[in-house]
Amino acid sequence: MNLIRFAYFEDRVLGRLHYKQESGIWSSCWTIERPWLENKPNVSCIPKGTYKMIRVNSPKFGYNMWEIAGVQGRSHILIHIANTAKDILGCVGLGSGLYGDLAGVANSRKAITAFYKATENMADAELTIMHGALMGTNYN
Repeated sequence: MNLIRFAYFEDRVLGRLHYKQESGIWSSCWTIERPWLENKPNVSCIPKGTYKMIRVNSPKFGYNMWEIAGVQGRSHILIHIANTAKDILGCVGLGSGLYGDLAGVANSRKAITAFYKATENMADAELTIMHGALMGTNYN
């Protein structure tokens, strides 16, 4: 999986998550994160890099959630429902669209449902987070 961050604001960061479904077809959705604040827990996005994703059970968000693991000084970084940066505490929210003013992502529940269905048979995964422009859709 690849998360490309492309828009940086004082209170949020927007990106695009590209992931391969079990069928081998690539899909994508929009992402919302908190801004970069020196990787401080609960208030910052995580540093760019490659991380292992593991399955965990969350008392707040449910069973079989994706957690981004191995982030120095951080834990419990989940991929979950969130439309704006106010909905997350250092985690990653997904949406199937962007708000017109880029204040957040739209239809988060729909995007999360599609993402978790497409990855339901995966026990772990690798996530690479990078900065850049959005170009094309072939990420093989």
